[in-house]
Amino acid sequence: MDEILLFLVTMHGMKDVAAFSMRGGGKYSGNAKASNEINNNFMEKVATDINLQLNKDTPLVICGPGMARDKLQNMFNKIESGRTIRNIATSMGGRASANEILKEGLDLDLLKDHSLIKEIELLEEAFTRIAKQGAVAYGEYELNKAMEEGAIETLLISVELLRDDDEKINDINWSEWCKKLELFGGKLVQCSSDHDLGSQLKSMGGAIAILRYIL
Repeated sequence: MDEILLFLVTMHGMKDVAAFSMRGGGKYSGNAKASNEINNNFMEKVATDINLQLNKDTPLVICGPGMARDKLQNMFNKIESGRTIRNIATSMGGRASANEILKEGLDLDLLKDHSLIKEIELLEEAFTRIAKQGAVAYGEYELNKAMEEGAIETLLISVELLRDDDEKINDINWSEWCKKLELFGGKLVQCSSDHDLGSQLKSMGGAIAILRYIL
């Protein structure tokens, strides 16, 4: 491993915090002992830097393919970080690894109550309903019809779309249109585009409604 990325999961999405690279910090010279020492020094520096950057109460998920995760976790133990750490294998590295953790985070006790995980769960439900032609609506015509009938249980909307006063639905901006949800107890969930499913929502127009019944 010659690069480690640090992301922070917030209410509004997954944010890039730091990137640590060993490139230029030492190359394999044929001496396995020296190369291992370079790698260990890199891992210890990363663990120390991350521990300084994050609040002590912030839990950490170390993820990615291969066994480098164990070495990094050992370094956190070595510096006595004192924080909650989960070590999870993923099929890919980099940002894709973090997205994989978020997608599977419903079964991870560390993240299961996080608002972003709940957002992803709802988006997965919406896309599953679309695939099965279930109780879901998207596109201006279907959304307006669902709103008029009071059929919307949960409206998933891109944060960017909701805040853009130039974007209209039924000749009014989205923030005004969404206020109608209150009339029949519908729920509004603002979605970030800083993860894969949020980007997919944005590419489909930015709004999908999970319905109480099929229109």
